[in-house]
Amino acid sequence: MRRDGFTLVELLVVIAVIALLMAILVPVLQRARGQAQRIICMSNLRNFSMAHKQYQAETEKYLPHTNYEPYYTPWYNNDLFRAALGLRTATDEEKTRRPIGEIQEWPANMPRKFICPSATYALSHGENGLYAIDRSYGVNVDGDYYAMKGGVGSLSDKESWVKQPSTKLFMADALDWWVSYYFCEEYLEHGETWLGFKTYGMTAFRHNDGLNVMYWDGHCGRLRTEEVIDNPALWDPLK
Repeated sequence: MRRDGFTLVELLVVIAVIALLMAILVPVLQRARGQAQRIICMSNLRNFSMAHKQYQAETEKYLPHTNYEPYYTPWYNNDLFRAALGLRTATDEEKTRRPIGEIQEWPANMPRKFICPSATYALSHGENGLYAIDRSYGVNVDGDYYAMKGGVGSLSDKESWVKQPSTKLFMADALDWWVSYYFCEEYLEHGETWLGFKTYGMTAFRHNDGLNVMYWDGHCGRLRTEEVIDNPALWDPLK
């Protein structure tokens, strides 16, 4: 006798097979998506590295994490660095600091293409939101501390004072424009959530328990979380 349609058992078997395939494929697709985001993020850092090399060629200095004259403004507002990235010069308004605690200190002026695709907070908060973030990489501000402590000046000095530049962290995934060893563990508690002063200086371990970094010599790579938070020497360019 000819049957029309499926029996209940056959339908349940089909559903079970589909569920099994989904259980196998979804993690694979998520890993592939995460890998694609890491590649884009690394490409951003390499673009920054090439721009930094051009800056060094013109000035014989490292890019300072902060410009002090004529404005106190972060590295991404540096005229020579922005020109090397193919960006317009930041306006005086964009270089002028806003009141701390009201909104992101400096107006947003970096294209979204330079934000890590895994930086979910940055990508979901616009300029009108509280602490709107338009960047996702930070420069190691501890370099200045160690430089002054060692009596060699600041990041604006010639590059020759940095020891083992291929092993020292210069720039990394972050929630904002600077990172510090003393705040690098905060991400483990707060993740991709901006909480003002609580999350200042946070390195962002947003790539499968790790992050992308740029070293002082300009090459880029990936570090695991423990290689960052358990390694103070990584942050000290004088050692």
